[in-house]
Amino acid sequence: MKKTLFFVILFFISVHFLNAQSPCINDVEYSLVSLKQVPKAKKMFDECFPGNESSAKAWLVRANVYIQYYTYELERKNKDSRYTITTPDAIITANESFYKALELNPDIKASPGLLDPKDGQLLSAPPIHDLAAVAMEKKDYTEASKLLNLVIRSYRADVKGSAKNLVVAYFDMANCYNAMGDEVNYKKTLLDATKLNVPEPLLYLTLYDIYKKDYDTVKCGEILTQAKKIIPDSLALNLRAYELDFFAMIGDSAKLVDAAIKMFEKNKKDLDVINMVAGYLVNSKLYTKAEEIIDAGLAIDPNNFDLNQQMAYRFYFEAADYDKMKEEQLQLKKYLAAKPLLEKANEILETAVIWAEKAYNINKEDKLHNIMFNQILVRLMMDVPEDLQEKVKSYYKQ
Repeated sequence: MKKTLFFVILFFISVHFLNAQSPCINDVEYSLVSLKQVPKAKKMFDECFPGNESSAKAWLVRANVYIQYYTYELERKNKDSRYTITTPDAIITANESFYKALELNPDIKASPGLLDPKDGQLLSAPPIHDLAAVAMEKKDYTEASKLLNLVIRSYRADVKGSAKNLVVAYFDMANCYNAMGDEVNYKKTLLDATKLNVPEPLLYLTLYDIYKKDYDTVKCGEILTQAKKIIPDSLALNLRAYELDFFAMIGDSAKLVDAAIKMFEKNKKDLDVINMVAGYLVNSKLYTKAEEIIDAGLAIDPNNFDLNQQMAYRFYFEAADYDKMKEEQLQLKKYLAAKPLLEKANEILETAVIWAEKAYNINKEDKLHNIMFNQILVRLMMDVPEDLQEKVKSYYKQ
């Protein structure tokens, strides 16, 4: 009997203690929701919060107070540039409070007029991401990372609905790690982003570049395979270019030609694509196929500098191949075998110089082209124009 009486008394004491806390929070909620007195609600809350730290409701009300105060101060600043923001971290406080409320009570429900923890986190994530962007501009990557962690945590409250925003946040976080020299987390964060299956080409191309730098052809192939499943054709132009790079890297000429032709067929009037495709073919020593594609582009625009230069490259690099074979014969002291190779190289350069000159007359300010054009002229013992001589001399003085 005494034991039962003890628990009854303890129950009433507990109820009294809880009720002693709630009126304060309830008054804040009334001022915020019903009276819409945001500054007053914040002042009241700051005074009554101590002692209520274990209450999920208190944290939820705190979150709503601070997110509204953040908006209130922004509106005042927009109306009067002389107004000084008194609580610059209000949006961060709100975000952390939404999360804390959910942490204390995963089933907590917001009262009418208040944001629930999930919506509050999602709503506060974009302005915090903006703060992270400012920190990144200032090269304060530690601060940016701290803020981005909040952003990522917030968007993960609704992974499916916030996948695109989450990928952007992951990408920024990865760039912070990269800037701080943390290669492990740089790569890991990008890989975490790929798990969201968002059709963002830059994400996959960045990972490809990382694995290419590591000479990891297996991972390069895996990244391209995953990207092709996710990224629609309308966004996949750069991805197709990387696919050409991959086939060139692994030395698969058959697949390279097949992919190049498919890319060309889909973009027959896009001169930039034609030039890019031809460039990969030239670099892979597929000169005849490259020439066919360049010709198709020149039929559209005969005076396109890039395509005329690409045609010069097509013959210049083929001539270089014969020069290399000639040098190999000379090292073996097979002088008779070296002579026809030299003659063939010069014969090809005689065609290269025609295209190099045409490209030069279209654009005389391309440094790499001018150096190549000058080399061909000197090699063939042809007259070098004075303006070209001056330009090449100036490059070596720099």
